[in-house]
Amino acid sequence: MNFDLQSFLQTWTGGAEFSDAERQRLLQLLENDPAFRAECAEEVRLLGLIKAVQTPSPRWLDLHDALGLSVATPAETRADDLASRVLHLVQNEPRKPANVRWFAWRPLTAAAAGLSIGLFSASVVFGYVMPRSVEKVMSLLQESFESGLAPLVVGVPMGLGMWSGDFTEVVGAQQGVKPESGKKMLRFLRADFDGKVKPEGSYISDVYQLIDLRPYRREFADGGAVVQLSAAFNAFAFPAQEAFGCSVSLHALDAETAMNGSTRFGGTLLTDCLAMVCNSRMKVDRDPATWQRLNAELRLPPNADFILIRIGLEHSNKAQRRETFDGHYLDGVRLTLARRAPLP
Repeated sequence: MNFDLQSFLQTWTGGAEFSDAERQRLLQLLENDPAFRAECAEEVRLLGLIKAVQTPSPRWLDLHDALGLSVATPAETRADDLASRVLHLVQNEPRKPANVRWFAWRPLTAAAAGLSIGLFSASVVFGYVMPRSVEKVMSLLQESFESGLAPLVVGVPMGLGMWSGDFTEVVGAQQGVKPESGKKMLRFLRADFDGKVKPEGSYISDVYQLIDLRPYRREFADGGAVVQLSAAFNAFAFPAQEAFGCSVSLHALDAETAMNGSTRFGGTLLTDCLAMVCNSRMKVDRDPATWQRLNAELRLPPNADFILIRIGLEHSNKAQRRETFDGHYLDGVRLTLARRAPLP
C-alpha cells in the first residue's frame, strides 16, 4: 500500500493525527488523481464489506445495501467534514468486484484494538476490522519548517531533534514558489558545510535529522515494522540545459554508531549502518506550481536504536554541476512508524 493511500485511510479512520494542511493535501490529491481516487473508493468499500461480514445487525446491512458504502448522503452531513468531502469525490467511482482472495491473505486485527471509523454523521459510527498494515501507525516527524529555524551547517548531526547538513535557509514564498503548506519552506543553497573536507567539486546538498527509536522498541522488536519517509520538492523555472535530481534515504543505526562521531561527515554511513534504503528516482520539474513527493520505506532491524533521515538535491547534468543552487526547495517532510507482517 502506497504512502498516500495509507495516510488517507489513517485520516479517514482517525487512526492517526494529521494536520489540516495534510488533510487538505490528501483532498487535493483525490480531486486531481483519478487512479488514487479509485484506490481510495475500493479500500473504503472493502472496509465496509469486512464490517458486513463481522456484524449481524440488520439495520447496518440494510444501510450498506441501500447506499453502497454505509454512509449518509452529502446533504445530511457537515460540509467541512473530511469524510463528507471524500464521499463527494468517490461515490461515483466505478467499483471492482470483491476479491475473495483478499480476505484469505490480508492480515486483520480485531476491533478491540480501539479503532473506529467515523462516517459522515455523529449518529453513524461503528467499530470495524482494520488491515494490520494500516492499524498501527505512529507519526515520528512532521516538518514544514514553520518554526523558521534554519538547519545547522555541520554535516551529519549527532544531536536529536534538529536538522543539520549543508548550507540551507528557511524562507517564505519566492521566485514563484509557494510553500506546500503553511508559510515557510526550506531552500537549498550550497553543496557544502562548515568544516567539510575537500568541498571543491561538491554538487549534492544534503540535510539530515537523527530520530530516537528506543521509545518505540516494542513496536519493531519482532521485526514487524517499517519506517516510511516522505518529502516534497519544488524549484523555480530553471534553464532548460540544467537538470536536478532529488533523493531520500533512511539509515538504521545502533546507539554507539549514532553517537560516537563515526558518521559525522557521512562517509561511513553505508558500512556502519544496520540497514538502509535510498530512493533517488525523481527528477525535479520546471513548474514552480507543483510540488513533487518522493517516498522511501525501510524495515527496521530489531536492534535499531536510531534512524537517520537524509534528504538531498543534486545537479544531474555533469556539464552544469556546481556547489550552489539558485532556487530549489523542500517542504512537507513526514516520518512514520508502521506495522508490517514479520518476515519469516
